[in-house]
Amino acid sequence: MRKFFHQIHLWLSIPLGILISVICLTGAILVFEKEITQIMYPETRTTQVEQVEGQHGRKQRPEFFRQVRALHRWLLDAPAKKGESSAGKTVVGITTVAMIVILISGVIIWFPRNRRTLKNRLQISCTKGWRRFWYDSHVALGFYSTLFLLIMALTGLTWSFSGYRTFMYDLFSGLPVDNLRRFFYSLHTGTWGGLTTRILYFLAALIGGILPLSGYYLWWKKRKRKRE
Repeated sequence: MRKFFHQIHLWLSIPLGILISVICLTGAILVFEKEITQIMYPETRTTQVEQVEGQHGRKQRPEFFRQVRALHRWLLDAPAKKGESSAGKTVVGITTVAMIVILISGVIIWFPRNRRTLKNRLQISCTKGWRRFWYDSHVALGFYSTLFLLIMALTGLTWSFSGYRTFMYDLFSGLPVDNLRRFFYSLHTGTWGGLTTRILYFLAALIGGILPLSGYYLWWKKRKRKRE
């Protein structure tokens, strides 16, 4: 059974790993959009920003973040109209579904058989060579970030597929919240817990962007060793 999930983990990651890295790394940048904007644009410059409807009313988004957001949500292929689909939006949605499967299969592969193995899989060795370092990083950091990445992925899908959004809104309709869209937005971006959760989301998204790259490295090293 473990071998079966390993194959799923591997063969979904190889073709979609780069896209997952792009989605996660752009998401990490967007976590601190407000703070970065204040640093990059201390004064509002109308030639460099676009007026958009924000969570709490109208706000200004610099061109840089317009592009990062478009890359994160649609791979720069924005729908013609709000609520419509596009090839980029669909690819992001499919990649996110694959990411969920990769994360779940990764946890199944990670699950240790004994306490000694558990200890090894929760720490990173920096004294046993680069391959061991990247292996430990992939395994340990992947485990630590999985919960946050799953929350981000499951909530992010509400912006990719309308049917899924309807299902999730119906599922959580009993919650004592005024606006379900804002509720899912806060879960997706980490704003629900203030600065602490935003930092955790940033780190998890950053790790999510690095995991496919470390996975590619480990896969390449394994193939290279087999050829020798």
